[in-house]
Amino acid sequence: MVDTGKHIVEDVVCGFCGLGCDDLRVEVEGRAVRAAGTACPEAAKLLQRMDAADPDFSRYGVPCSAQEAFDEARALLTAASTPLFAGLGTDIAGGQALLDLAAGTGGVFDHAASIGLFRNYTATQRTGWLATTLAEVRNRCDVLLVIGNDPTPNFGRLFERLFPDTPLFAGEGRKVIFLGGTPGTRAAAQLAKADVTSLPATDLAEALAALAGLVGGRSLAGESIGGVPASELAAAATALAAARYAVLTWNAADLDEGDLVAERATALADALNVATRAGVFPLGGRDNIIGLNQMMLWRLGYPLRTAIRGGTSEHDAALYATSTALKDADVLVWVSAFRPEPPPPFEGKTIVLGHAETAFDKAPDVFIPVGTPGIDHAGTVFRMDSIVSLPLGALRVATLPGVAEAVRRIAGGVA
Repeated sequence: MVDTGKHIVEDVVCGFCGLGCDDLRVEVEGRAVRAAGTACPEAAKLLQRMDAADPDFSRYGVPCSAQEAFDEARALLTAASTPLFAGLGTDIAGGQALLDLAAGTGGVFDHAASIGLFRNYTATQRTGWLATTLAEVRNRCDVLLVIGNDPTPNFGRLFERLFPDTPLFAGEGRKVIFLGGTPGTRAAAQLAKADVTSLPATDLAEALAALAGLVGGRSLAGESIGGVPASELAAAATALAAARYAVLTWNAADLDEGDLVAERATALADALNVATRAGVFPLGGRDNIIGLNQMMLWRLGYPLRTAIRGGTSEHDAALYATSTALKDADVLVWVSAFRPEPPPPFEGKTIVLGHAETAFDKAPDVFIPVGTPGIDHAGTVFRMDSIVSLPLGALRVATLPGVAEAVRRIAGGVA
């Protein structure tokens, strides 16, 4: 018998943005789910479920049975010559099942949030970097350089997680420097105990290069560099050089020149590490992109944006990006279990394994509604710093298949 009474679930892990907050309080009443506190606005919105009927499985916009949808998806993939598996918003088990399916059908793999990941990869391929972890930032960072816009609209509790009230080693007087952005209301509240400075910048890469030069002992020519007054850059460089553990953070997906910014931030960290300790903490990780990328590396030795054909794999970060791969694909398999994100426009056949609340401008050829990891079924995701895997629990009894189960049924593994 299912318990339909109202109860609170403590210490729920959130798998939506990559921060991996593990202290959420969630109220469950029957099949209704809602955040009861601690969750950021984005998590609260994505966690909420009403006690409503599940959407229909469908073929070509017409409701059908689940088995008919699985059978049609299998038929489309069997006939496909260049399928694209994209979106990939799923847990590790879902990703494993999709990769197994692609081993038989062939196809290109890319995640909807991979643009930031590969901008960062471009920087690491050129120069390498010293990346830190969430725990290291929480406990040791005394000067944090935030590059670009306030990241809290995408990572709602970022500064709460990075700057707790009782760090182990950093002590009091922690300093935060915003380069090219200003803290919004939420960020300002989370940083109420920190010394916060904002530096306007019109060219982040140029300003970062100037900071690296100052840290290295060079002087600046001109009254401003990259739109930042030279005197303010000098003060920021002094604060970074005097830090016991400086950390530089940015969201490459949110920056027009994200790869160049990542490279210049890395160069600044290298300059700081000559005399003190510094690291970079790139932001990202929504919808388990880090977990899917890790899985690809374990299984194939290549990251996302990889094609699997004839038992071999080939990686090309430009050619196999979703926007480019769509031009050659004849079937798009779009997976988005964490949020109701519809597929991009596509003229070929489309199979969607999607969130129950997904709305479409054009009905896909096959729609298979799936449960959400951490709400409808258990699963595993990775935190944005790549080193911690997080277990998600189920908050209610599932009435829709998870991605892994749906993929196995498409493949014919479940009767």
